[in-house]
Amino acid sequence: MRTLNKGGKVVFHGSRVMFLRRLVPVFAIVFCGSLALAAAAMAAGGGMSPGKYSFTNHSADAFFGMGSKGGPPAPSWSVTVNQGLNSFRPKHPNGPAIVDDSTVVYVTEFDALGNGGYGCFVVPDSSFTVSRDFKTAALHATLTSDEICDGYAGPVGGGKDIVLAGGEGGLDLPIRVDVTWSATSAVSTNKDVFSFRCLNASTDGNSTYQSVIASASGTISALDGSFTSEFSDVSAGSTQLNVHDVPPDACFA
Repeated sequence: MRTLNKGGKVVFHGSRVMFLRRLVPVFAIVFCGSLALAAAAMAAGGGMSPGKYSFTNHSADAFFGMGSKGGPPAPSWSVTVNQGLNSFRPKHPNGPAIVDDSTVVYVTEFDALGNGGYGCFVVPDSSFTVSRDFKTAALHATLTSDEICDGYAGPVGGGKDIVLAGGEGGLDLPIRVDVTWSATSAVSTNKDVFSFRCLNASTDGNSTYQSVIASASGTISALDGSFTSEFSDVSAGSTQLNVHDVPPDACFA
């Protein structure tokens, strides 16, 4: 069995080792929730040969300082982080997408007057940690211009199949972000079975998605003071894939 783990490494148990340290070109990728099609596209692009694979991801969201209803304007910011397989869709409509094992952070921040911006960043994996029991998580990162996402980023599978956004606008970089999450609910679990068929090629598998509602506290260097939030969550996904045959380019034309 081959295990796609952190560092972009595919381990062939009892056989050889293949490294995927370079970004995997993908000729077609979907951002609307089809993990099987995404995996098939990765196979077509040279990232996956026939065989069995497994991989995981961890994610968290937090929203701060939204202000009370009818109250005066207040500074606000948000953070979304996904650690695992991330898709990067180029800004050019005809450019190829890529998939990478990475940690992506998307941040928005605005002061009480509405001045601010947004940014998508690829940060070191060590910046984001989640405890095994989901009780705690933490993000400690300094976001720089060198880490801006190359295109529109979004997680592959794991229950958070959304486009986070790409690039950066309006932020005064670098920005320091420190957030801690504490679970306030029990762990909920969702399981899914999926398959993809095209011509003589097929990919099938299953995934497990777990999440907790959490409180969060944090600071961002662009805004004064510390913030707390009740609108937060922490989640993790585990996926197993069986690539029976690599689909031809005609499946993604």
